[in-house]
Amino acid sequence: MSFSQLLGQERTVKRLRSLVETGRIPPAMIFHGPAGVGKFLAAFEFAKAVNCSHSEHLEKKPAPPPPDENDLFAAAAPAPAPEPEAAPARTHSDMSDSCGMCLSCLQAASGAHPDIRVVDSAFQAALLGEEESANLKIDTMREVTRWAQQKPMLSPWKVFIVRDAEALMPAAQNALLKTLEEPPPGTLVILTVSRKTALLPTILSRCCMIDFAPLPAKVLKEVLEAGGAEAGEAAALASLGNGSLEGAAEAASFLKRVSALRPGDPARAFKFAAGLPRDSHKAREEVKTLLDLLLARARSAWSAAEGPAKPRLTALLRRTLDLRRMADRNVSYLLLLETALLESERAGIKIEDLIRPA
Repeated sequence: MSFSQLLGQERTVKRLRSLVETGRIPPAMIFHGPAGVGKFLAAFEFAKAVNCSHSEHLEKKPAPPPPDENDLFAAAAPAPAPEPEAAPARTHSDMSDSCGMCLSCLQAASGAHPDIRVVDSAFQAALLGEEESANLKIDTMREVTRWAQQKPMLSPWKVFIVRDAEALMPAAQNALLKTLEEPPPGTLVILTVSRKTALLPTILSRCCMIDFAPLPAKVLKEVLEAGGAEAGEAAALASLGNGSLEGAAEAASFLKRVSALRPGDPARAFKFAAGLPRDSHKAREEVKTLLDLLLARARSAWSAAEGPAKPRLTALLRRTLDLRRMADRNVSYLLLLETALLESERAGIKIEDLIRPA
């Protein structure tokens, strides 16, 4: 994979290519944008590109062992056959991207590059010998800081990609701060984050910000089809995904939960809301997504409504906006969603309408 395969982020990729080509690499970077738009893939490709040697890696065949002079019964060594001329190593002329054929690129692709480390919950669990946690802890960042002081083993840059950096606890962010303030030579730290507000101001002020936009619906549809979705399903999920693969995955989950509901069941709203994740952060994000879908559907219905339906939809819009603001507070997300679904049904908007493309 290379920068050319990152779809829907042409403007950001152009900036990243320029940094690689000029060699003006900031030691600390934040890749910021909605979840599921390619931030981590871009960070990994950037790490590959800055460490790429742009020359094909050719495996050398080991020379045969010499004959044992003490073996009296050994056959006489045959005359060495002339070795065929080895094909010259290919070179890669695009200095703004990785070549995919040098030793550094091959090791990165296999996940075995000694100078590129992805720091996430799975890495932390293996490092600390414990179950995966939703938060990245101070002990993990202390280990990253220790590794940052070591020299690169293979490539010019040691790269640490902190995936979903909003999971960093405040103490862990402070532990990382020393590396960001005084980065050792050849050290690059990339934080991928969907919510900048989750990071300390001292972290934000020391990093170069790289922004990622939501994916266009056409690109999102292409990616979903490449992942095995049928054309109709991909189009529906792309229209509901708000430019995010994660949003499209949420929409697919909503579709599955709705299909399990029995038509006419008076408890449908409660059964649907009961499917919220147990994790409070995930539940809040899912409720916010559903409220955004409800607002979009209510606005569309309001613009086409006439007669008595207009005031009902006006009241629903005002009430949903209030609930949407409440979703950013410490509230019961289950109760919030139940309230929104019940009031939308009274106004004539069913649960199925929320996940039906406009």
